[in-house]
Amino acid sequence: MVKLEEVSIDHVEEEYTDTDASSVYSSDDDEDDVDNIESFLDRVWALQDVIPAKTRKSISEKCSSLYGWGKTSANFLGNSAWVLTTSALLLVLPLMIEIEHEQGLVEFEKMQQQSNQMLSQPAGQQKKQASGIVPPGF
Repeated sequence: MVKLEEVSIDHVEEEYTDTDASSVYSSDDDEDDVDNIESFLDRVWALQDVIPAKTRKSISEKCSSLYGWGKTSANFLGNSAWVLTTSALLLVLPLMIEIEHEQGLVEFEKMQQQSNQMLSQPAGQQKKQASGIVPPGF
């Protein structure tokens, strides 16, 4: 049978003061603490004893599933981006080149019309046009 005994606070304090406090906390322990610093992975690995195997397996399966979905999504987005950019280059680039060519032709036609108008006008009218706008009476 277990016997319970009440211990007074004074009794505990006396025992603690009887022991040498410097032996509990020494400078040698501080040096050992620097060598025994745990890494994050060590702490996670230590959780193996705390977390039951069934829970660890469930967490592992969920992480694997999440990784799989992420990888599949990244591949799909990459392939979609490739299809869109190559399609845009194949369809839009020739269109842009053709629009620029058409604008060049329009400019060339305007220049030809202007040169034909200048050649068809008499010499006196060309001088008046060259001097700009003349107010009436001059």
